Amino acid sequence: MTEASDSDRMRADAEALDWIIALREAPEDLETRARFDQWRAAAPVRARAWEESARIYAGIGEASPLHSKHWARLGERREAAPISSIPGARRPRPAYGMRAEGRRAPGKGRAPMAAALSAVAAALVVVLAAPEAVLRWQADAIAGTGELRTMTLADGSHISLSPGSAVSIDYSSAERRIGLLRGQAWFDVQDDPRPFRVTARNVETTDIGTAFEVGLTDGATRVAVGHGIVRVDDARTGRTISERLVAGQNVSVDPAGKALRGTAPLELIGAWRDGRLAVQDRSVSEVVDALRPWHRGIILVRPGALAGRRVTGIYDLQDTAGAMGALTKAHGGRVTQITPWLLILSDG
Repeated sequence: MTEASDSDRMRADAEALDWIIALREAPEDLETRARFDQWRAAAPVRARAWEESARIYAGIGEASPLHSKHWARLGERREAAPISSIPGARRPRPAYGMRAEGRRAPGKGRAPMAAALSAVAAALVVVLAAPEAVLRWQADAIAGTGELRTMTLADGSHISLSPGSAVSIDYSSAERRIGLLRGQAWFDVQDDPRPFRVTARNVETTDIGTAFEVGLTDGATRVAVGHGIVRVDDARTGRTISERLVAGQNVSVDPAGKALRGTAPLELIGAWRDGRLAVQDRSVSEVVDALRPWHRGIILVRPGALAGRRVTGIYDLQDTAGAMGALTKAHGGRVTQITPWLLILSDG
């Protein structure tokens, strides 16, 4: 079998994005669905592009897509990544906000690159709108794409939010409580008779006079201490996960409550506040997930050896394109730019 060329892969990626928006706009249209089936079955490179495009939308959302029952049928028909599993928005809205109107199914004379750009923008509008509205209703503070946001609370404590992060704030006469709704945050806590608690998923962190960070990923909730001491508990059961977590120590807790403790140099804890991403023994795919909120656009990682390669290093968050270039080059991969807003990482 002849290996697909770079131009074939680029064209397939653009067309796959085009199909996402076409199928969203006409979920009941049998002709559109038949044309999609023909397109996807015509070449393995198209099938791979479709699976990757569907997978990436799992990384930009938390709400079920519109007309999910029809998307589910498409997944069953072709054994592709089922669109019903695409969960909605995980990143903040990009700086651009174009919307396509009066679109037709792909292959009817449109330029693939222009169609891909319109597809990405329009799909983001649809996919992100509902979950963002819910998040904004729940949150008291949200940081935008590429924005580091720092706040001073009523008691003099400080919170720093990484891009795309969101928190709720609930101060009462009995306690000071913060809810981390998305992303990661750094807390520098002022002494006060009231306990300072941060809840993130199933993890509750109680400050005992300290500065610390809490972060959410798809697979875990992570707490790391810059100085002082915190206690980490299971918010659901009250079980103590870590009685004392001190400076330089961290703990990651998975959804089942299993905890993994570790240590890190103090200068690397909360390094994102200085524009650095410090990673230790994480996959390329995980590093890209950490870079996405800092990047004004979409990043796709093609299935292959590159995505699973383990990485240890420090990357510049102010130059995400350069960081991805360094990341891929060091591990035998490459970065392909489809549009100014769409980057694709793949094996070399």
